[in-house]
Amino acid sequence: MPPDKQKLMINMSKKIKLMDNLKQKVPQLISNLFILFAVVLLPSNVYSKEIHSLDDIKNTARTLVLNQMQSSNEDIEVSVGQLDSRLRLHQCSIPLEALSQNYAIRQGLSTIGVRCNDHKPWSLYVPVSIKNFKMVATLKHAVIRNTVLTEKDISFNKMNINRLSSGYFDDISELKGKVLSQSLSKGMVLTKHHVKSAMAISRGQSVTIIAKNSTIEVRTKGMAMSKGAIGERIKVKNMKTERVVEGTIIDKHLISVNL
Repeated sequence: MPPDKQKLMINMSKKIKLMDNLKQKVPQLISNLFILFAVVLLPSNVYSKEIHSLDDIKNTARTLVLNQMQSSNEDIEVSVGQLDSRLRLHQCSIPLEALSQNYAIRQGLSTIGVRCNDHKPWSLYVPVSIKNFKMVATLKHAVIRNTVLTEKDISFNKMNINRLSSGYFDDISELKGKVLSQSLSKGMVLTKHHVKSAMAISRGQSVTIIAKNSTIEVRTKGMAMSKGAIGERIKVKNMKTERVVEGTIIDKHLISVNL
């Protein structure tokens, strides 16, 4: 056979083999393309709908806390703890329900129950951190013991009251005229343990006794038998009758006695 003809026969043979290979691969290629298009055309969240979003669980717990504390006059900051990323909870078909008690929520650290009540129920507890911020009274500068407090000594600063286990004041009228029972430094949060009422009457002081009931009021001179602050009860001597009675200090020089 001439070389040119032999070469032509070899080329034709290769083409026939190539066509046979293509015929064998076309069904597989078509199948692969079908699978690829099917995956592309599927909704992107087809798998995520089977597992409930952890963010939705956390938001449900956060919303409960904020709703239960919205009536307070404090600024509330709620932080929800991390949930185990390995959680695979069934996608709830109805809105989640959150459960807690008001008293528990006001603690700095708490847990909120979150549950699904559909045909495949589940529940879990979510850790939350709650900060309650409020304007509280602090000292503008260092103040020594026995100082009578005035507005010049007090400022109000926003603080997390969950950390103020000893208490605090949020009204300046509760502090004006009070006396420091100890020396305190600048910035200290004032509590009831730091202040006391100023002495309004001293022992042996001349006072006015106001004796009254629901129908009459009588005033007479008296003498204090001990010292005391406004609101305290002390013994007082009626200078007219020489009788010693007990009364309540209502102002400087004034003691109220019930008839």
